[in-house]
Amino acid sequence: MDEWIDRWLTLEMRLAALLLAPREGDFVAQLDTLLTELRGALDEDPDAALVWLVQLGSTSHVGYSSAHALVCWALCRLVAPALGLSHEEREALERAALTMNISMTALQNDLAAQPCGPDAHQRAWIETHAARSAQQLRECGVRTPGWLAIVEHHHDPQAMDTPTRLLQRIDRYAAWLSPRQTRPGRDSVAALWQVTADGVEAADPIAAAMLTTLGLCPPGAFVRLHDGRIAMVLRRGPQPGEPWVVPVLDAKGRPIPQPELLDTQTPEHAVEAALPSGQVQVRVHHARLLRLARARPAPCSSAREQLS
Repeated sequence: MDEWIDRWLTLEMRLAALLLAPREGDFVAQLDTLLTELRGALDEDPDAALVWLVQLGSTSHVGYSSAHALVCWALCRLVAPALGLSHEEREALERAALTMNISMTALQNDLAAQPCGPDAHQRAWIETHAARSAQQLRECGVRTPGWLAIVEHHHDPQAMDTPTRLLQRIDRYAAWLSPRQTRPGRDSVAALWQVTADGVEAADPIAAAMLTTLGLCPPGAFVRLHDGRIAMVLRRGPQPGEPWVVPVLDAKGRPIPQPELLDTQTPEHAVEAALPSGQVQVRVHHARLLRLARARPAPCSSAREQLS
């Protein structure tokens, strides 16, 4: 697992470097190479990858921009098939998710860490970053209309195409999970409700796709169980509210030295509530938990079958 974690750390660092200095070298070719490697890493075990990426994005504001881009990309890649997107739409969507904030990468990192909200200059840059990002991508050699359009309109409330609307939802969902110096992150259920205008019960195909694909609590999220223990979600289950989890704190808040994988379909292990990462004071042994996650087969027959 140490090699697996190192692989993801290296991919995140390469993405961060590319977004910070996109004009050094052939940007399109470098991104294509990186995307191929990212897909290989995610498709190998999507749930284990989500544990790592959601934890990376929801427990620290360091290097926020690239971590946020990775979470958004992974979630878009997993949810897109449930919406029936074409191959071309999914290709454009994935590239847009990785690059939508390219014009404000450094600023986004600063904003996540600064102890106050954006000033007037920063606010002006935020409000124009979508158009700036699309223009910067053109200057870096991007000629794919769909990719550029999604980036340019990923904050446009009037956007009607499904790929752009999906990225808008995923972008906001991942942002709500993530902490700032100025506010804590939210729990996964609250984040989902924040980005679904009429709730997931309404006729909203994107909300429904997010719920059925990711569940109420995706891998990497924290939950409180019926018996009071605090657990981390490691695998999605057959129903949105019934994931596989591993307890990390007992009912009195003490670390659990020998964690075990539990099926929350059983009443005694049922999920009682989702929790923001900031409320869980525990030192997570990622390698140990990821070994547990990967010891249990994914709920579908093949991750690649999901994504084909």
